[in-house]
Amino acid sequence: MKNYSNRYMATCVPGMESVVEDEIREVLKSTSNITKTRGKVTFDSPLFFDINGLKCIDNLYKLYRVFMIGGHKADLTSIGPRAADIDFEMDIQAPHIVIVSASRSGKHTYSRYDVENQIKTALVATGRYTIGDNANHALAIRADVAGDSCSIYKQLSSSQMRFRGNFLSTPGGIRPPIAHCLVRLSHPKSGDVFYDPFCGAGTIPFERAYYKSKKIYASDVNDEVVEIARTNLKQAAIVFAANATNTTMKDRSVNTVVTNMPWGKQIIVDDISRLYRDFMRELKRILTTDGKAIILTDQAATVSHLCDEFGFRCSRLAELSLHGLRPVVFLLRPKQIDSEGAQGL
Repeated sequence: MKNYSNRYMATCVPGMESVVEDEIREVLKSTSNITKTRGKVTFDSPLFFDINGLKCIDNLYKLYRVFMIGGHKADLTSIGPRAADIDFEMDIQAPHIVIVSASRSGKHTYSRYDVENQIKTALVATGRYTIGDNANHALAIRADVAGDSCSIYKQLSSSQMRFRGNFLSTPGGIRPPIAHCLVRLSHPKSGDVFYDPFCGAGTIPFERAYYKSKKIYASDVNDEVVEIARTNLKQAAIVFAANATNTTMKDRSVNTVVTNMPWGKQIIVDDISRLYRDFMRELKRILTTDGKAIILTDQAATVSHLCDEFGFRCSRLAELSLHGLRPVVFLLRPKQIDSEGAQGL
């Protein structure tokens, strides 16, 4: 039977696979056979590594077995025993509390829930496992059925890693791994003056604080939210209350802005077009001539139009899948002004 002891899979928000791949290569140093599919990056790593260094991923899994499986419901009878006889490198104490999740893609007459139930039944039948829940388990197993192949994984990461422990959240916020991806897309440098003018709970500034900087600023218009951000960030950033369309930042004082603007249905804005226009005007004022802004929003047409209006070069870096929507990550840079005052690219 083939040995998969060095094969791993990282999951992430769909659209950020390339960012995750770059982080894996940088943090793990020794990797090979990297492949990317929607929301997944698989790789080989022969060396022991600290998974806490991977900030852009949702979860990390270790591959234990791959086998062929048919597409009919009757074929499921083989999946449970093949999963149940795997040595998941647990200690001898039994029974272990386990949870099982599954994904399925391709043409099958069964669902992912059928896959989960078959594995759960087989695990319990061994006498070595009992079924737990997300809050109480010692082992998390994942089965991915793709076409005629089934892969069985053990989850190595914990929810504490994904959600950064006791980090407080607010409505409309994004998960820390997504925030970290946005920070990495800004290519953080030690001399950065960094600012998030729609900081919410402070998730993006918190992720930026993993890297050296000159200053990190964060603000929000909601006083209660600002207090939550201060609790989360502590001394990592300068947090203050301000309207993102009229901040207290000085002209040309910020060289990097990374922000998750109001979008979707979680944050209600009376006139979102006006908010975006007023913010773009303020961004043009506070951003250095060689600065950049990374913006996440589903208001793609509005952003593209306003970039032309306010003199920003606009690039799409990624399109994500979040909350059933397709928000875009934009990179904005001020257009350069030549000696005659004409805007150049």
